[in-house]
Amino acid sequence: MMGAVTASAQTVAPEGINYNYLEGNLALYPSYGAGPGSQDYVGVRVRGAALVAPEVFLFGQLRYLTDDIDFTQAHFGAAYRYKILEDTDLYAGPAIEYMDLDLPGQFGGGSIDEVGFSVRGGIRHRLNEDFEFAGEIRHVFFGGDIDDNWIGITGTVQYFLTQELGLIGEVDIEDGELGLLGGLRYNF
Repeated sequence: MMGAVTASAQTVAPEGINYNYLEGNLALYPSYGAGPGSQDYVGVRVRGAALVAPEVFLFGQLRYLTDDIDFTQAHFGAAYRYKILEDTDLYAGPAIEYMDLDLPGQFGGGSIDEVGFSVRGGIRHRLNEDFEFAGEIRHVFFGGDIDDNWIGITGTVQYFLTQELGLIGEVDIEDGELGLLGGLRYNF
């Protein structure tokens, strides 16, 4: 009696959109700002999210960029997600924003730090087991010494090395300034 061996290729079904992650990135914002004070910022960003209810997640970010001026930015907020298709979510929510600029002597010296708020919304789409795409728009408001508000737009792609670990590429346009970010995301 002979036994038959069969083999079949199976693909892993996408696990959907994950709102539990921690991410680390390298960042480059070339020619940030106009005129003689223009900065070629390089630095790091850490961000993450955690689902606290089926439709609600917390999110946060810490970003440190440096050139002649050191620029630290952080935000923390909550958002509501709404599934519009099996693998596509819309989300929106508010955040508290923090910004600190450390100015060297040629820019007047000292430090400017302020707390503000933002409103953001976006879309996330899990294309297949390998790729997820996301887009976000945010409106940031600061008073005090900064006294400014701006719109930011971000486009992100995640390539899944495994279901837990992904490569991240991102284009960020903040107040008209281009930023390029890349790094790793751990999905838990």
